[in-house]
Amino acid sequence: MHLILCAEESEAELQVELAQSFPGVRAQTSHPLLFEVEAALSGSGPWPHLVFARQWLPDARPARSESIRGWAGVLGEAVAGVLRDDHPWALHVEPHYGVRQTHHIGARAWHSATRKGNPPPVAPRPEPGPPGVEAEAGRQRSRLIREAFLELLKKKRRHLLRRLRAEPARFTPNDSLVQLLLTAPDCGYLSLAPAPLPFDQRHLVSPFPKGEVPVVSDKSAPSRAFAKLAEAQRRLGRSIRVSETCVDLGASPGSWTWLALQHGARVVAIDRSPLRDDLMRDPRVEFQPGDAFRFQPPRPVDWLLCDILAAPERAADLLLEWARHGWCRQFVVTLKLGDAPGTEALTRLKRELAPLTREFFLTRLCANKKEVCAVGVLQPVGLEVPT
Repeated sequence: MHLILCAEESEAELQVELAQSFPGVRAQTSHPLLFEVEAALSGSGPWPHLVFARQWLPDARPARSESIRGWAGVLGEAVAGVLRDDHPWALHVEPHYGVRQTHHIGARAWHSATRKGNPPPVAPRPEPGPPGVEAEAGRQRSRLIREAFLELLKKKRRHLLRRLRAEPARFTPNDSLVQLLLTAPDCGYLSLAPAPLPFDQRHLVSPFPKGEVPVVSDKSAPSRAFAKLAEAQRRLGRSIRVSETCVDLGASPGSWTWLALQHGARVVAIDRSPLRDDLMRDPRVEFQPGDAFRFQPPRPVDWLLCDILAAPERAADLLLEWARHGWCRQFVVTLKLGDAPGTEALTRLKRELAPLTREFFLTRLCANKKEVCAVGVLQPVGLEVPT
């Protein structure tokens, strides 16, 4: 059995996406935001992109224990003889219980899914609000289990501790991932993904526990939109660097330009409206008033940045045009979806970006609302200069 954690408020969208990606395969919600997918998919090669998935727990199995020490023993038995002494690995021990629940699905999401013949169930979701006592208890229990497991390794398999990653990091072909997801204090699911599975399936398996990246905040930014670009870079595992060139389409009021400048880049900003005054005065910013969809760079740039309020089909067309012509080396592009559970634009990007990129992610970020983000690295061939 495979488990897929869903992005918040995206159960209906993921249900439709699973039905489209795996016709005839049974997928159901067992807990809030958690889908079970039948194990017949094991060994079937790379999974397709699932935009509304947050984390994948491959080949997960139910596990139970009454005590902290017992959970440590469950983890110890799972990794014995599986993890290599000389390869890096990561450990995620996370709670998935203790949240208040409501039932929610948007009207447009329901009707669109029904027209496709895949009416999604109304699945419970966490309700926004302050964390409850049970939720905090789950986090504390998870911390204690992790600590007990590490103490066990010190006594019996100390060699494994030397290669345990302390912080989330981009997967390499040698990385393995151990995940324990608690659905109650005494039960949960255990998933062990040996190398090279996390690397091969990195578009679905996240190095961040439960696939969650904390949303950053900085009041000096022109708006909170900069958090989307910050998260996209972390998920891609690479950042804008000093002296790189960026084109920011639909730049006003300038949050993505602002963040690129924090990294030491130079930015060509395109919009009909000006940026914030300090950004307009910055010598590293070249502001060009005009239509972002008509702009073509005089030479290839390092990054295409685009957070335009436009139909997803237009944003997809823009990204594919830049990718086919090789006008950028890396890209971060937002697609505004509104309440729709899925669009032809997403299906098209899944299909057409693959041969054009070294890697790409198409996902609903933690910082996204009714939108998704395409982020990736183009193949280093075929770069052309617009005429």
